[in-house]
Amino acid sequence: MKTIIHTKARAGTNKTSFTNPVFGYYDEIKNYYSVAGPDYAAWSKKFNMHFGYCSSFTGIFNLENMLDNMNSIVAGHLHINKHECCSIADLGCGMGTTARYIAGKFPDAKVTGVSIVDYQVEQGSLFTRQAGLAERVLHVKENFEDLSFADESFEYAYALESACHAGGHDKELFIHELARILKQGGRFVIADGFLKKESDQLPMMAKKIYKKLIACWALPGFATIADFTRTLNQYGLEAQVKEISWRIAPSVMHVPRVVLQFLWNELKQHKTLRMKKERWNNVMGPLLGMLFGLYRNCFGYYIISGKKIKS
Repeated sequence: MKTIIHTKARAGTNKTSFTNPVFGYYDEIKNYYSVAGPDYAAWSKKFNMHFGYCSSFTGIFNLENMLDNMNSIVAGHLHINKHECCSIADLGCGMGTTARYIAGKFPDAKVTGVSIVDYQVEQGSLFTRQAGLAERVLHVKENFEDLSFADESFEYAYALESACHAGGHDKELFIHELARILKQGGRFVIADGFLKKESDQLPMMAKKIYKKLIACWALPGFATIADFTRTLNQYGLEAQVKEISWRIAPSVMHVPRVVLQFLWNELKQHKTLRMKKERWNNVMGPLLGMLFGLYRNCFGYYIISGKKIKS
């Protein structure tokens, strides 16, 4: 998607930030997660809305443990001290499961989760209150491509399978805001899928799967790993890049089982499989993701971590 950019002054800061008058894909994201959001319970009872990290052979059989492992991997790459008083931004927090996980591990940390989806903010806030973490985990309706937070507000920030919802081949608006809100020396982690080549260079069948995949998942498109890391560097974010596709694959292999169980439960409960488009997209997206992931020279899952070295 081509991004049209201009700059505007941000209240309370001495810098400029990008804003985009053509955020048409926001409505698709909101509709997708508002309608299909409750269905993520079929994937994770805790509403872990991401793939999992497999750390051992025996771990491949327990999906929820792999999902929690991914939360642990993200937290570990932030390098937070156990009793450090700090502010952490969850950029694209979903229902806030990762935010609650991190708050539980670091008792003196405060996590602010942002989402543009009203349902996620409301439901996530409910889950957080039920977990007794409302004083340290805050859910706010914010756009991570145009945040209202002041410059250098957070010591840490992460995005777990959410940066893909940002616009542009290199996600520049997202990266700009990530760099702006991080304090000097602050650390960040991004875990997500990335293209290894431009989308127009994909093989014909891969290109067809890719187009259907991003439509199902309400994505403008995946970033290319080379462009994404280059833009991180341009904004003063020093990054270490590691592909972890094989660690993610065991959780992906649970997709067919979860999909079949979801459809069977839906049929038993409602006697029909008539569902809204967004719910069907939530069924098809993971299956298409499995197929697209087989094109190993085209796509991979990466964890990118580092720190802000300059403003």
